[in-house]
Amino acid sequence: MKKKNRLVAVLLACCATVCSFSTALQAGAVNLHDESTMTEEEKQIKELCDIVVSCTNAERAKEGLPELATFPLLNELACIRAEEISLSPSETYFSHNRPDGSSCFSLLKAEKETFKYATSGENIAAGRADPVSTVEQWMKSEGHRKNILGDKYTHIGIGYYYNPDTEYGYYWSMYLIGSYSGSVPAVIGGQYIPGLTLGDVDGSHVINSQDAKQILHYAACRAAGVSIDVVSGFEDAADINGDGVIDARDASIVLAYSAAMGANGSANLEDFIW
Repeated sequence: MKKKNRLVAVLLACCATVCSFSTALQAGAVNLHDESTMTEEEKQIKELCDIVVSCTNAERAKEGLPELATFPLLNELACIRAEEISLSPSETYFSHNRPDGSSCFSLLKAEKETFKYATSGENIAAGRADPVSTVEQWMKSEGHRKNILGDKYTHIGIGYYYNPDTEYGYYWSMYLIGSYSGSVPAVIGGQYIPGLTLGDVDGSHVINSQDAKQILHYAACRAAGVSIDVVSGFEDAADINGDGVIDARDASIVLAYSAAMGANGSANLEDFIW
């Protein structure tokens, strides 16, 4: 529980300065795929979306479910939906139908050749400024929780929109899709997993036995000559000792570090590299 509280505290600290934009972004105008041309607001939105993805994957990990991969285009479409549900009157537009009366999934269908998805779902929320409590809000709702823990989904897209002149101010949208490939996590061009750092191979912002498990699985597949798809950044994050080989030694470093963190809550990953 202490570890979870530390994670929540860190995430809240990260988002505390980015949840009060002075202007509202317009639907369709959000660029989350080219960091070199992002505005400061778009960078802040991307950071918020990344935190929601990490929190969602942490909830799935508790249930033994595979992580959901994400990629910029799916986030950009979700941002359109987040803006749409902010429109007035809210009782009309805060729904799973778009302002033109079409289904919320019409945005996905227009890009079906890109996503090649087999199943889809949507969560929406309003009124909460920070991403951590928004995920908690969804997890307390039976239908939203069922979506987050859906075992058919492989990818996720998060949208955020803020406008102080609207009824609730803060709006969130979550797109979930299941790809046809069935690989977990499936790889689609341009995807990324937020926050992959050394040792944190699942992007949960916590280095623990789940990361070691994924490293061992990857190493076993490679040793057996079995092809395995991994998310962008996985191999750099998994090669803990920097020897160019991902193997049991990397997993053992993660486990030793995780045990130390569990014992006293204070450790440096670098101190366990051998």
